Amino acid sequence: MGVEVKNLAFLRTADPTSRDFPIKLAEALQDLAQQVSNGQQQVNANPSGQPDPPPPINGVNVTARDGHLSVAIQDHNPIYRGISYWVEHADNPQFTNPQVIELGGGRNIDIPVGSQTRYVRAYSSYGSSHPSEPAYHGSSVEPIPVAGGGSGPGPAFLPSQGSGTGAPGVGLQGPGRAPFRPVEGKPPVR
Repeated sequence: MGVEVKNLAFLRTADPTSRDFPIKLAEALQDLAQQVSNGQQQVNANPSGQPDPPPPINGVNVTARDGHLSVAIQDHNPIYRGISYWVEHADNPQFTNPQVIELGGGRNIDIPVGSQTRYVRAYSSYGSSHPSEPAYHGSSVEPIPVAGGGSGPGPAFLPSQGSGTGAPGVGLQGPGRAPFRPVEGKPPVR
């Protein structure tokens, strides 16, 4: 299924000085512009630059029991198909070295943490957009800590490797704020 442009057969063989040529050309360009616009809406693309991120999610709630955090993201915004949600949790309210989890299109997750206390934030993105602004369990100024309530310490979280094109240990990246991350010290391969 490719792009089919109105009047293309006529334009291939028409005399550019004919009376019908400008009319048929305008119809063809309008048809092409409409098809591009339809494609943009279906994949949240922007042919002129970076696609806009989704609007900020409305909130994130966290409860804990038996060593697990239950996280629920609220998003009542108009959104495009292909949205991904992200949850980050850390042992500090500054979210230094956060553990990053991509939920895809889902808005709930269960995270095993044992008896550890964690701070949680969430956001959304499209496949090639920047992430939205995050929502915090609590607020960005005062995130609310949540104790897992388990009988043991739970997993020893390894250093965060980040997400997308973001650097290890850096949060709020989603698929990445940069479209490309080169190997350190090497030029990009094209």
